[in-house]
Amino acid sequence: MKKIKSLSEEKLNEISALVGESFWEYPYEYGEGGLRSLIPSRQAMDDYMKALIIAGIESGTFYSTNGGEGYILLTDSYGNHPKFTSIMKMMINIKKALGGWGKFSEFMKTASSGSETLEQSMKKQKRNFVKVEMLIVTRDYQGKGYMRKLMNFAYLTAYRKNCSLILDTDAKSKCDRYIHLGMKLERIRQSAGFPIYDLIREASDIKIKNKSINK
Repeated sequence: MKKIKSLSEEKLNEISALVGESFWEYPYEYGEGGLRSLIPSRQAMDDYMKALIIAGIESGTFYSTNGGEGYILLTDSYGNHPKFTSIMKMMINIKKALGGWGKFSEFMKTASSGSETLEQSMKKQKRNFVKVEMLIVTRDYQGKGYMRKLMNFAYLTAYRKNCSLILDTDAKSKCDRYIHLGMKLERIRQSAGFPIYDLIREASDIKIKNKSINK
């Protein structure tokens, strides 16, 4: 696993398109939709993901498998997350992707509607955590074990910090895959009228055999 510290504009656009594709083309079940339901077009989805990736690179929280088969963005409660300037830049880039401040304001209002997130709950309880903000395996490499490698890296990161790992996802089929890889479904909440699945692996349940995972 390697931290991505910089990318050419061409490579950034390529990765953003791969990530955008994984969300835009996902076969959601009836009543699901999550993020895709709030994004007006495939190009807007790519641009939205590009904004997140840039923020992840600037904050040192964006990683890839060694061959670029999959990508993961991790934040935590210890300060490893996008800083103010990166967040502002990300907001401006998302605004451009969505088509202006009016659309951005509507998006934020809708996206933040619904029940309290697991991250918010843990912050209130002053519990430390590592959070998977984004995890994707590119289309050509799905079903070949790369999701497990990415999750093992996330578990290792949480293990080293002696804290829980959390994530949320917008489809039951995705949720089932995470459960298969060791996560536990904490609750199902509603956001923007769609179900969101909050998952956790408690620190006490994270067992690591190989403490130097890097592949």
